Amino acid sequence: MPPISLFLLPLLLLAGAAAAAEPPTSPPPSEPPTPSPPPPPVEPPTPTPPPPPPAEPPTSTPPPPPPAEKNGTLYELLPLYGLPAGLFPSTVTAFSLADNGSLAVDLAGPCSVHFEYLTSFDARVTGVLRYGSLTDLQGVQVRRFLIWFDVVRVKVDLPPPPRYVYLDIGWITRKLPASDFEAVHDCEDSKNKCRLSSALATAATWFQDFYAQF
Repeated sequence: MPPISLFLLPLLLLAGAAAAAEPPTSPPPSEPPTPSPPPPPVEPPTPTPPPPPPAEPPTSTPPPPPPAEKNGTLYELLPLYGLPAGLFPSTVTAFSLADNGSLAVDLAGPCSVHFEYLTSFDARVTGVLRYGSLTDLQGVQVRRFLIWFDVVRVKVDLPPPPRYVYLDIGWITRKLPASDFEAVHDCEDSKNKCRLSSALATAATWFQDFYAQF
């Protein structure tokens, strides 16, 4: 080995030992990341108010009228309830109307009036008065084919003025023109009724005698 190489060898060894003795240089510490700001809170959507309920259509039937005044007559009361004034004869002497609609009518006595049918009224007629109807009637009968039937209800077309009056006779309903009930009728003459009854009795006797000959 040349003398220069021998001389450099110790220097290289010393330099390597010194380099090994130095601690390794660590990189500078990195700064922690800056936290990002939190997102703004999301507001909940404003609820939409429900639509208002549809308005109810107006009813064609008006509310019941107030109770009749004490000085009023039955013929003034009936039109307030949509009924014609001539439902009762002219011999009404008194009437009473309760808060629940119960109606009691007093006549001067039994009375017969001829509308389309011969109609008989007792001295006292009762029923329940409602707007457009008179129900649970007692004391009114009509004659049909020589047979008397009880009238249990009277009703009219609504709204007023009515065109027809409906008589419920048991399970049968008869429709009569409302014009027949506009005027208040007088009772028929009792003499005429007696004459009619006598004529019918005479005719019945004649038919019995006629058929007895065969």
